[in-house]
Amino acid sequence: MGRAPKRSFKDRATPLGHSAVAGAVTTVKSKEEVPALLKKLTSDDANDRVWAAASSSNLLMSEDPAVRRLLLSNNVVSALIDCMADSVPDVILQATGALHKLVAIDQGAAEEVCRKNIFAAIQALIPRLAKSIDDIIKNSDDAANLTVDERNIVFQTTDNLISILWVLCETVPWSLKQINNMALIPFLISFFKVIGKLPASLVQTAGQFLYTLTDANPHAQHTLLGHPAATQTLFALVNAHHGIDGVLAEDLAIVSILAGGILANIKPAALSQLEKTYKGRDGGIPEAEEKPWDELSRALLQIISGFIQFDVDAAAETAATAVRSVIAAHTESEANGAEPPGGLKQEAALDQLNSRISYVQLALELAANIFTDEGADDAELDADDSTPSEDDEDMADDDIDSDAEDVTRHFDEDGNADEEDDAGVDFDINDMEDILAEESTTAKEADDVAQQSILGVFIGAIVPSLQRLAKPTKMSTLTSAISECAETTPSSAATKAIVSVVESFTALHERALSCFNNVLLVIEESLKVWFRKHGDNVDQWWRLLIDIAQLLFGTAGSSADLADTDQRLRFAVLEPTISCMWTLARSAQGAVPATREQIEGLIHVCEQAPNSDLRVKAIGVLGSIACRKPGHVSDNQRIGTFLLDSVVCKALLDNGAPADSSKVEPIIEALDLIYDIYGDQAYDYDEPVFVRGGFLAKLRSCYLPMRKLVKTVDRRVKRELRDRGDLVVQNMRGFIDYKDSERRSAQGKI
Repeated sequence: MGRAPKRSFKDRATPLGHSAVAGAVTTVKSKEEVPALLKKLTSDDANDRVWAAASSSNLLMSEDPAVRRLLLSNNVVSALIDCMADSVPDVILQATGALHKLVAIDQGAAEEVCRKNIFAAIQALIPRLAKSIDDIIKNSDDAANLTVDERNIVFQTTDNLISILWVLCETVPWSLKQINNMALIPFLISFFKVIGKLPASLVQTAGQFLYTLTDANPHAQHTLLGHPAATQTLFALVNAHHGIDGVLAEDLAIVSILAGGILANIKPAALSQLEKTYKGRDGGIPEAEEKPWDELSRALLQIISGFIQFDVDAAAETAATAVRSVIAAHTESEANGAEPPGGLKQEAALDQLNSRISYVQLALELAANIFTDEGADDAELDADDSTPSEDDEDMADDDIDSDAEDVTRHFDEDGNADEEDDAGVDFDINDMEDILAEESTTAKEADDVAQQSILGVFIGAIVPSLQRLAKPTKMSTLTSAISECAETTPSSAATKAIVSVVESFTALHERALSCFNNVLLVIEESLKVWFRKHGDNVDQWWRLLIDIAQLLFGTAGSSADLADTDQRLRFAVLEPTISCMWTLARSAQGAVPATREQIEGLIHVCEQAPNSDLRVKAIGVLGSIACRKPGHVSDNQRIGTFLLDSVVCKALLDNGAPADSSKVEPIIEALDLIYDIYGDQAYDYDEPVFVRGGFLAKLRSCYLPMRKLVKTVDRRVKRELRDRGDLVVQNMRGFIDYKDSERRSAQGKI
């Protein structure tokens, strides 16, 4: 379990409504045109420089990567960086816009931009922009005569600069030292102080960059803490419950969430600093200084819970309508032999929707991190729920250091052994009564703790929104989106628009499910007993996850040319769905309402999984379901046979045995589960499934191949996997010994 993965940067097209330059080229017919175009970046005519910078921006975004490589080979990066010192604001705008787009789409180019020392150019430009913004805010004499377009150029250029640094901070780790040395904190914080006088998107860009910059960056954290007025400004935004003049409620919510996220990043450093400051003083840390930090998480969750009340189905309808309009406009222009239209109102609507979705993802990321960092500590039980489960078998500590040949020597072909073992320990029914009484008390305590903790906030206010955001819409798969938006086979431009929308919804579903899994993981770690009292929640959540999986995996795929993209997007959502199912089923000790049809679906997922991680998770879900008892013998037999025959034996005993470590982990997971599932002959499925199914003989035949396979995992490269493999082989030997002696003991009583 850990923090939610950091949301990767996604370029926002024209965030402040920047219009294209008339006549700027979008294609080149020969490579000879490029040097001539770039030469105009240094022309004496400002209009030529603007045109050349805008054309460079268009070409760098070309769908043909060869065009971008051609510009890069002609040193376009240096030329554009030089343009940042131009005396004409529109040249600077076009140059910074081009560089922003370039670093957002090309990792290699982002590194080149760093090597060309764009930081010096930005550092030189910031004071100039800061003065212009200050003049505009104060409506000074210098700004009084500026037109709306001229003011927008200042804001757009500033947005571009901050976005460039934001991208580099996320994609080029070694650039962080140089960014830290730029002393940007006061500049970035200044935007939060005048939120009502600047475009909201500019303040949000500054907030996103500062949020990223302060994440796991002690230098930035301590620099920010060195400006007490800055933290006060951020806290004021988190607590701005009554709004701010001139700021829309949604825009304020975004900025407040960003402010809270920045404070959450620096909170550990702030508390540590307070402890050092007041160490040894009477009374400790003053309440007035500590209280804002203590209340930060709940205040932030309150904002987030309102912000994520996002109607995802209505958003899908909006997206579908906009895409249909874009497709119609492009179709009409193609029929008339005209250039594809640009700057469509519907495209702006899609950009706005994508931006809104990205901020919902950010809110979910923050919620997941808050819960992961504080949920477990906040929900610790005073009572120790240490009652051993009936599934806990201590066989891992058996001494099994003898040679591999001993395994085959001790057993005949049917799994019968030569020696006898001690009988099992008798069970007193009074013990069970004591256990049940203790579990009942502990479950009530867990429920009380949950209601008073952040867990209660999550279950009551956040989880319902997560469920709504996680469920796919008609724009969540390529198949349904194409069917919704295109009457015929869509053109490449239409397909690109549809894929972009589907990617946005995919990312939203993925983040919602990841956040939900964080919730389940924290409950499992700290309040596992909570599941015993809330079987209704378990059932509801299970059915939701099954519905999502069926929507993704139970519908037809796209055409052959889009099959890879379609599968990638489907599995991007399916994988966190299966992760949630695994955590839920494991935490509830298998007590989920899984039907035979759902079991078959999970087996199908396991068989079709494109990667080892998803296959392991699907195996994990199946293993948890197989532990249900009593009364689920048939389901246990189906799962147990699949795990042993299809996952373990097929891989180890067939001629096509896996030769690389990428196929080892599913086998390890399956074997670990088999040890747990069949850990006691008293289970109602042990005799009909494990014994009659000849599982012991099959395991014995797999022992040496498994031992050999694990040795192929390079410990220097994959130490953790190798250690797990060695342990599973060791336990395999112990399990075989244990089950054999258990069986002989049972036969001795007959």
